[in-house]
Amino acid sequence: MYRVKTSNTKKLLLIPVILCFFMQMQAQNDQISLERINNKEFTVSTINGIPFTVVLEKSNNDGQYHLASNGILTFRIEDMIDERSTLRIVFEEEMYHSLENKLLEQYRSDVDWIKLALDIEEGEFEIFPSRPVFTDQGLEKLKAKVFEYTTTDKKENNFNKWIEKINYSVGAVRFFNELYAASNGEDNEQRYNFLPINIYEALQGR
Repeated sequence: MYRVKTSNTKKLLLIPVILCFFMQMQAQNDQISLERINNKEFTVSTINGIPFTVVLEKSNNDGQYHLASNGILTFRIEDMIDERSTLRIVFEEEMYHSLENKLLEQYRSDVDWIKLALDIEEGEFEIFPSRPVFTDQGLEKLKAKVFEYTTTDKKENNFNKWIEKINYSVGAVRFFNELYAASNGEDNEQRYNFLPINIYEALQGR
């Protein structure tokens, strides 16, 4: 059975864009933050660096606004209608596929790296699927198969590095799949991030 360093196991399934999943005081869900900046304006920002479309509804300034990964949207409080105005976010298909493609490129690069690092013969490359989509059991089976090639301490060290890489890819693809499905109405663990936020209630006391 393969062994993974204890320090590595703490990093499994971590995704850089969601490393700040610890809640901020001004967060209304895990993905966006609303904050009053003065008596006239409030801002909307993305917490985890994921770009969204912000949909403002039941206000005097209804519309769809692009929230960039490092951007901030500013709205006027006077454009809100009493306690009725809401906003919600949408994870657009184009952005989802763009992020997914980057993850797939990284996964394939990591596969090429471990093949060279462990001297895996070309005829045995089929052990690696084209996409990092696994059941937990399937992922463990792949790791065990790859571990068979760790015939030296150096190779085992590279194997442990690859464990981090494969867990990153699997976790990231799974997360964005769930996020995109939730944005399209699927009732999963991410769905609450896409429900309308009452702006009046969100800004109370801020």
